[in-house]
Amino acid sequence: MDIALLGIPVGIVLLYFGSEWMVSGAQKIAILKGISPFVIGLTVLAFGSSAPEAFTSIVSTETPDIIIGNVVGSNIVNIGVALGLSAIFSTLYCSFKETRIEFAFMVLSALIVFAMALTGTISRPFGIILVALIFIFIYIVYRTKRDDDHSSDEVPETVDWPMWKCILVTLLGLVMLYFGSDFFVEGSIVAAGMLGISELLVGLIIVAIGTSLPEICISLMAAYKGEAGMAISNVVGSSIFNCLFVLGIGASLVAVPVSDSIITIHLPMMLLMTVLLCAFIYKNNKLGKVAGATLFALYIAYVVVLALNPALSA
Repeated sequence: MDIALLGIPVGIVLLYFGSEWMVSGAQKIAILKGISPFVIGLTVLAFGSSAPEAFTSIVSTETPDIIIGNVVGSNIVNIGVALGLSAIFSTLYCSFKETRIEFAFMVLSALIVFAMALTGTISRPFGIILVALIFIFIYIVYRTKRDDDHSSDEVPETVDWPMWKCILVTLLGLVMLYFGSDFFVEGSIVAAGMLGISELLVGLIIVAIGTSLPEICISLMAAYKGEAGMAISNVVGSSIFNCLFVLGIGASLVAVPVSDSIITIHLPMMLLMTVLLCAFIYKNNKLGKVAGATLFALYIAYVVVLALNPALSA
């Protein structure tokens, strides 16, 4: 057995615990600074849990197909698995009126990526534009949420860690994320070569699920604890972060080619899942069991179709 294959399980472990450490440290820092818990979920928690995708994008410059495959696949996993399963276990209530800006930005970022993909290559200028847009999003979030009704008494008044420990744990998490992404990508590429699987398919399914483990775990745990807003804002923020920053930073480092299957199958699937999620929240102000089952079933059908028709990921 090629020793590089061990990078897959080792990478997943490092990605998971690295994300846990980073998110835990960053969240405590935010609490100590008095930042709203909703904003924590939408930015710190969402961006922190998407850090594996970001690092995977950075270390995949020699195999750029994985970059866009990972982004598109991760967003599909986030909506279909993370939110789909969470809603099946526990109804996720969310006021569309209070979150319409976030959902609008989620749809807009997906449409921007699709429009750029139609050119055949997401080049460095496009990458810079995407990265710039994520900072605009963060600015809008803080401008619109700073006077939100979520007051500081909704978060723990004290944190049992000193600031230096929060910063240390966050940095250690970042280091684990970097090496975890590197090991996982290397192992996945070797596995793809041995099985004759295209790098794009590896990015869409294997890498996407591996790097989406933090979102899946966070959303499931949030749903279990009755924190519906956190479960949803985590996925919404992560999806925006993936489209704008993860793809943007990758395209800023290397031109990302876009295959015909990305344009005709995978990006449309991502858009479908995104629009369905927004439609469910818009109509019912919640993501119920039927809606969750629908999203999860769509993801399973998508994976089965890809597995049975490898040419669709060529």
